This record gives sequence, C-alpha cells and structure tokens, in this order.
Amino acid sequence: MLSNTSTRAFYPSDGFVISCGTVPLDLSCNKILMIRMRSTNEMFLPKGRKNENECLKAAALRESYEETGYSATILPLKVPTYATNRTGDREHEEPIAVTQRVKDGVLKIIFWYAASVNSQEVPTQGTQQEGEDFEAVWMECTQALAALTFNDDKEVAQLAIDAAFDPHHVNKSVTTSPFHSVERSLDHEKA
Repeated sequence: MLSNTSTRAFYPSDGFVISCGTVPLDLSCNKILMIRMRSTNEMFLPKGRKNENECLKAAALRESYEETGYSATILPLKVPTYATNRTGDREHEEPIAVTQRVKDGVLKIIFWYAASVNSQEVPTQGTQQEGEDFEAVWMECTQALAALTFNDDKEVAQLAIDAAFDPHHVNKSVTTSPFHSVERSLDHEKA
C-alpha cells in the first residue's frame, strides 16, 4: 500500500486567485526584463491575474506585455515536468515553476513561464492598467538576481536563467535554496 505524504487544503473560488507571469529573457545579450514599481522602488517579475476563460500561457504573455510594453513569446526549456507525456530530455512550454502567496486569507497561485523578448525593440507605451505605475528595466542576469526584491522571484528567475543559458542544466526538482519558502511534497496516491 502506498503511503499518503501529500499536504491538502481546500479553497473555495473566492479564497484563491490564479496569476501568471514570465521571466522575460533576451538570450542574445544575457539580459532579463523586470519591472520597477515607481512608488516603492520594488523590483519584480511581470505577472498578474488570469482573466476568465483565458489559458495560462496567454495570461502570462498578456500580463507581461501590459506591465512592460514588450511583446514576448514562450521560451521552450528543457526542464522536468509532471505534465502528461512528461520528459526532461526535450524542450517544452509548460510552466517552469509555481509560487504561492497568502494575503488577507486569499491564496495567490502564480504559474511562471520563461519568455523570449527582444531588448532592442521599442516598448509600446500606454499598456499598463489604471493605477499601475511600472518602469520596464533591463538588466544583465546576475545583476537582476541581486536587484529583485522578493526571494521567490529570485528563485524563479534563477531557474529560468540556468535552464536557458546552460544547455546541460538539469533541474533536480527539489531545491535546497535559501529562497525556498514552501515545503514540497509528492502526492503518492493513486489517481
């Protein structure tokens, strides 16, 4: 008999929100695109809430465009996945990570994708939603990791950078990073 080592929780529809974001990379010049919130000077990766009936990839790309003004495409990476027909030996466009945050009792689940962006393009102006005041900032990858405000953004960015720039990178799926804040457990139950 298989042991049950899963962690379970229940959230009704008004107790969670699904968000999607990207780690926007320009592989040709080793840069990452971030956003700076002008009011607080916080630096983070572009992300936002998924619209009703919107697929996760589309939400990630739309939010990145709205917050930065840059068009992006999903960057296929060779990282392990538990998606059906999973494999770690070929590139795919599945999320590279998921992060979770709880604020005011609401669980925010963020699906992260690696994205390809051209830093030489001129960004479109006026793409931000009302009340958003972000500045799109390009940085060399190692500088960006130090500049990101939130530890989970640093961990997601590091994963994308490692997989995108090192063709021999293999994500072991279990981290010992000091940035890791959520205990990972595998669900060993039968489907």
